[in-house]
Amino acid sequence: MKRTFLVILAIVIALTSLSVLPFTAHAEGEQYLKVGKDDVSLYADKLVPAALFTIPKTYYVKVVTLNYTTEYHVVEYNGVRGLVKISDVGSETVSDVQNPYFTSQTITAHVNPCLYTSPSFSADTGIAANGLSLTYLGKINGDKGSYGSAVWFAVLYANELYYLHCSLTNNLELLESSFAPVHPNSVVTDAPASAEAQEEDETKPEKSFDVVRLLLIIGMIVPLLIIFVLLFRPRKRRNTTPRRDRRRYPDEDDYDDYDD
Repeated sequence: MKRTFLVILAIVIALTSLSVLPFTAHAEGEQYLKVGKDDVSLYADKLVPAALFTIPKTYYVKVVTLNYTTEYHVVEYNGVRGLVKISDVGSETVSDVQNPYFTSQTITAHVNPCLYTSPSFSADTGIAANGLSLTYLGKINGDKGSYGSAVWFAVLYANELYYLHCSLTNNLELLESSFAPVHPNSVVTDAPASAEAQEEDETKPEKSFDVVRLLLIIGMIVPLLIIFVLLFRPRKRRNTTPRRDRRRYPDEDDYDDYDD
């Protein structure tokens, strides 16, 4: 009974180890891809992708599915899910980026405009844009209407994607070529670190993960070793020869005297 219990315990520990290790690997955090050039578009997540807006250069998209097709990854930018071309982003993923999206620009509208569901004056939602907190996502070309520009601003309102024609906003500075939001990771404030220091920084997360994985493995192996030692340790054989009761049988040495 004891041996059966130990075998069951060993199986439970082994199964637990299989479930813990993948979870630990996943616990590294969200993965991101950097947008390293201008005019990178986020496309609608459809069979025939249509551009939703361009993503500000130097910022990041969160990975949902890498290599969704031979041409696209599925990603998210500030809660908006879509497709990004594999050729438009870096090939190396980055973990746990702080402030991956450009969120510091707020769009303010004129008195009369409403939000639109697409960059077209026929897609009016009837939602008054004036006075709303609208987070800038990017730009997209659409209908000119009676205006000279085809540029629309993609904005985030109540976690939904909407559009406003640039002429209906107070943010025409976004049309200037000098406007170039830069992610803090891309700003060099100090002298570049030496090659040795950079190499050391790159290996730190890897070493930390290796230590955690090693401790987990040790924590699983030690109980298993203890169980196997208890299972297979040699047992003392019991003496099955019946012992004589000296009260009933005299000592054998006394009989030897008579033989002599």
